Amino acid sequence: MADRMPLPGSILGIACAAVLAACGGSQPPILRPNAMPQGRENTPNRARPFLYVANRGNNTITLYRGRREKPVRTISNGVDFGNFSYLLLDKAGELYSANYEANTITVYAKGSVNPERTISDGLNGPRALALDAGGNLYVANEGASTVSVYASGGSSPERTISDGVATPTSLAFDDSGNLYVGNASYPYSTVTVYAPGSGYILRTLTSNLDGPNTLLFDKEQNLYVLNWSGQDVVIFAAGSSNVKRIISRGIEGPTKMAFDRGGNLYVVNQPANTITIYGGPRMGYRGEITDGISNPYWLTFDAAGTLYVSNYGNNTIGIYAPGSGSESETISDGIDTPAAMTFGS
Repeated sequence: MADRMPLPGSILGIACAAVLAACGGSQPPILRPNAMPQGRENTPNRARPFLYVANRGNNTITLYRGRREKPVRTISNGVDFGNFSYLLLDKAGELYSANYEANTITVYAKGSVNPERTISDGLNGPRALALDAGGNLYVANEGASTVSVYASGGSSPERTISDGVATPTSLAFDDSGNLYVGNASYPYSTVTVYAPGSGYILRTLTSNLDGPNTLLFDKEQNLYVLNWSGQDVVIFAAGSSNVKRIISRGIEGPTKMAFDRGGNLYVVNQPANTITIYGGPRMGYRGEITDGISNPYWLTFDAAGTLYVSNYGNNTIGIYAPGSGSESETISDGIDTPAAMTFGS
């Protein structure tokens, strides 16, 4: 399937190539199959030594130091993922684990395997977590169609956002502190944008959205929306409702996307057993990774640009060195239906 341009009424970005060029560099490398581009670090995982893995199959969180295959420690107390899981670390090293099944969020102090506190008030199907610049916790409640906001260290919501929220599955903040909420409600999927620290809707994005499940910003603050149902990625101009481009080639049942350190976009395609890569001025198709991929779900990069992929199919975390699409190492000890991953201290 070829990349497609925006539908009529959304074509306001014909001259977008110069802006999007920054996403992948002025002259990004041409990817051969099963190869990965290199470039400047563009992930939030810089200099964080531990890999955290949420294992849905046995309700544990396993931690790995560097690339050691055996877990340094295992967290099981307070873990009850159910259908979805989400892990988040704050600046102090506290770990937040969203337990979809139990309608709780367990918070663990740095280095601890026992919950420091448990949040249950205001939760109903917690699907995604995010922290604002002040350390306030935002929770997308898929079951209640709300976003609950907790002050740093709090266990009861300081406020609840419901206006414009409908089956929320993803959260993100832009550089100005505006909150973006991806709403997967069928048949009217949207992304609602809220002013910092409030429930005031600045605008609602609707063009070409169909089941958004991941939101990302590039260096120029263009918004990337991954549509699970729509099988594509929609790119919105920074601070705007205008669609700049739609990427669809090679995307099938996408579950997660991330930028590498060079600004190239990686998309996990679960049923296709591939990781597809996009880059260049128009975020064109650059290649795919298939080696070691088995029913993939999540991906992330470490500070060195090494790629980590969680595989449901063979209960592994596949590791790919920068510049290679061949699996160089595999973590399997302690892994059972690996889902969310993150890096932290």
